[in-house]
Amino acid sequence: MSFTRFHDDAHRIQKQNEISSFTGRYQLDRPGNGLDLPFQEDPNMRLQYWGANLQNNAINVESDLRGLSRPLNRDLIGKNEHVNHAANSQKLFYSNASPYVEESRASHPAWMYKDLEQTRWENPFLNPLNGIEPEFARDIQTRILEKDYFKPVLPNIHNNM
Repeated sequence: MSFTRFHDDAHRIQKQNEISSFTGRYQLDRPGNGLDLPFQEDPNMRLQYWGANLQNNAINVESDLRGLSRPLNRDLIGKNEHVNHAANSQKLFYSNASPYVEESRASHPAWMYKDLEQTRWENPFLNPLNGIEPEFARDIQTRILEKDYFKPVLPNIHNNM
């Protein structure tokens, strides 16, 4: 007798587990920015992803913020103190680095170049005047041309007899 319960199939269970745990694995398995990524001292760059707000014990800190590290009650003050059950974590410190790309607005402002002549007298690869004069006649009405060039051919009556 064949097994017809799709819900208990091993491959379906594995796929369902992959789908349900994808959100957490994306945070855990995502490739990082490297071992030592210094801050760029550039005001025009935006911080992305965690923005150096990551601590060395991120999962326990998340669990503590959600209240998973202590039992849920209001009556027993000693068991509900968050200081006693807080996750131990330390902030990571990153080095600073000056930007390797200079800001063009600051180093070369536009007013320095507005009065200068832009000399670009190189020869183009293709002649831009090639398409000015057409190689064939255009916009000619063939009906009028046929009228102009029409030569009537009169029948010769004398040769037919």
